[in-house]
Amino acid sequence: MIASKAQAQSAPAVRSTIKVIRQRIEGNLAHSPETDFLAIEDPLELSLCSQSGGSWVERNFSVTMRTPGNDEELIYGLLYAEGIIQRAEDIKEIDFTADNDHAAPNRARIRLREGLDASAKTKERHFAVHSSCGACGTVSLGHLEIPKSLRIEDPVEVDSEWIHSLPRQMREQQNTFEQTGGLHAAAIFSSDGQLEVVREDIGRHNALDKAIGTNLLNQRSPCTGQTLCVSGRMSYEIIQKALIARIPIIAGVGAPSSLAVALANDFNLTLIGFLRDHRYNLYSCPERIRTAP
Repeated sequence: MIASKAQAQSAPAVRSTIKVIRQRIEGNLAHSPETDFLAIEDPLELSLCSQSGGSWVERNFSVTMRTPGNDEELIYGLLYAEGIIQRAEDIKEIDFTADNDHAAPNRARIRLREGLDASAKTKERHFAVHSSCGACGTVSLGHLEIPKSLRIEDPVEVDSEWIHSLPRQMREQQNTFEQTGGLHAAAIFSSDGQLEVVREDIGRHNALDKAIGTNLLNQRSPCTGQTLCVSGRMSYEIIQKALIARIPIIAGVGAPSSLAVALANDFNLTLIGFLRDHRYNLYSCPERIRTAP
């Protein structure tokens, strides 16, 4: 259960990796079996308790496939991105329960503050969020539309040389990736260039939800002047979540999709792709990046 930033930070740790036996084959040569670590992928079922018509109602919200760890931040970030909550105080309590055959708690019952009716939102979504997809289960194309009011007007500027350092700074904090090589990461940097948070997950959208949820719990939302760095490709759901969190600059080591570039240009967001080997591609809003003459 969490109801405050302090309680969230003291939540018990859970395993994010599991040890397995593997055998490596090179050509037709079989090496001796040895131990290996894999990132855990485990379901988390979310239900929301909110007031509707003067009485408390519990509704299933989603099942998300995630790597256990920082589950509170994941819930805060996901509900914030879905428009269920606007601030950390909108969640009063999270009750986790676990089945014996799971690596970590696999059910979360979330009690929203009194007066916050989430019934309309929960009726619109019927979905299991897979590790590869952050928008699965959307009922219609209309629900993919982003309000024009989310257009970014942040005037922040950063040095191009600093941008090159982001993947390294993020990678240095990826402890589970160090063991498994199989996790995505999202890192958020402050307007003065300080690394604020790094979160890992088997799903890139989950990693971002965890990072945004941490921002929310630490009173750093909206994310004025911040820069986001992600480890994988950048598609619709990454841009959508960044826009809702008001992050003006997104950099990724992978490729952006066509819709990601279109959204970035439409909503005045600076989008950087293929950030590696001391080079990158700039797809929108270059005025936020200071380069050499």
